[in-house]
Amino acid sequence: MSKRIILLGVLCIIFQLSHTQNSVDQKALAQVLVKNASEMASLLNSGDYKGFLKYIHPIRISAGGGEAKMITLLNNQNAQLKSKGVQIKGTVFDQPSEIVKSKNELQCTISQHTELKPAKGRVVTHTTLIAISNDNGKSWKFVDASNLDMAIIRKMFPNLSSKITIPPKQQPTVYKD
Repeated sequence: MSKRIILLGVLCIIFQLSHTQNSVDQKALAQVLVKNASEMASLLNSGDYKGFLKYIHPIRISAGGGEAKMITLLNNQNAQLKSKGVQIKGTVFDQPSEIVKSKNELQCTISQHTELKPAKGRVVTHTTLIAISNDNGKSWKFVDASNLDMAIIRKMFPNLSSKITIPPKQQPTVYKD
């Protein structure tokens, strides 16, 4: 009987240690992920589209017609915003969802909130990004999933874990201040 109690105690300690280690890893991975996401947003908001695309998943760049086409598209979108008097004020990120391993990738989602300043008031857009790391969390690539159907996403990214879910699209928050 005492051997069973000792074995049970040892198993509990091992479980607790492995759970604590996993929590620490999640936190460290999340810090790098949020740092990469913030760098990506800063590059986009400053108009450095070549730098911005270094954070976009290569499959998404390819699906968008390649780097040159995506830079042209980003320039056009920025010109449209400017012509309407809209400025990008900043972008913030929530903490990522649980980071999961699928094949040789780490994956999760992260919510992004971008504040736009039109002539009157302000608007905050809410989008969901899929984050993928192929180097154990040292760097992350992102896919804006807010305008893509989950079936299309899973076709583009066949290694995407079934644990990755995209919340329903959120309408922008409009402030009249």
